Amino acid sequence: MKIAEKIVNALMRGLFSLVYKIDRKEFDKVPLKGPFIIIANHTSALDGPLMYVFLQPRSMIAMAKKELWGNWFTRYLMNLWDLIPVDRGNMGRDTMEQCFAVLDRGDILAIAPEGTRNPEGELQEGKAGVAFIAHKKHVPMVPIYTLGYGDVAKNIKRFRRTPLAIKVGKPFEIVHPGGRLDATGRQKLADEIMLRLAELIPESLWGHYRNHELTFSLTQECDV
Repeated sequence: MKIAEKIVNALMRGLFSLVYKIDRKEFDKVPLKGPFIIIANHTSALDGPLMYVFLQPRSMIAMAKKELWGNWFTRYLMNLWDLIPVDRGNMGRDTMEQCFAVLDRGDILAIAPEGTRNPEGELQEGKAGVAFIAHKKHVPMVPIYTLGYGDVAKNIKRFRRTPLAIKVGKPFEIVHPGGRLDATGRQKLADEIMLRLAELIPESLWGHYRNHELTFSLTQECDV
């Protein structure tokens, strides 16, 4: 790890710990080594950086919207952390190849299947790209749900830290990885992957998946 990255990570851990109450014990449930995919919800621009700095020394690479390379400060962070730029409207072949390379070398790939933020924390429909990657490489997945970033400004004025909810679920994998997946199959798998996130939270936050049952036919729990 580069010296600059160590310094930035330490500063960000200190800042997060100053403004948020974080149960870091949940992150102990995340395996130390890959290859596997972290499946995360997306409620804030901070959820990715928080996972990155607190999951160290795990070797993790995440996907991030390509627009973040348009600002000098966020571009510096994206390049420092070796993040993968993605066009949210069209996940191209080059993006897929970079994701495959992360898993092929035994590292951890972090993905937010919803593709866009929802500050309220309710789950949105998962994009099929995560299903394509998971099916292609057949590696375990670990669901992580975080919520609570939004009240920080109000609490800082009161000199209070904001409680941050963190839930890490059990690793799971695809039951029968062989064969090809058509568009319908990819979306069905993406939905089941999102239901693994739904397992971690109250039904009131299931959002798009509120009328779904927690039944799993395409995935099963596994050891990592």
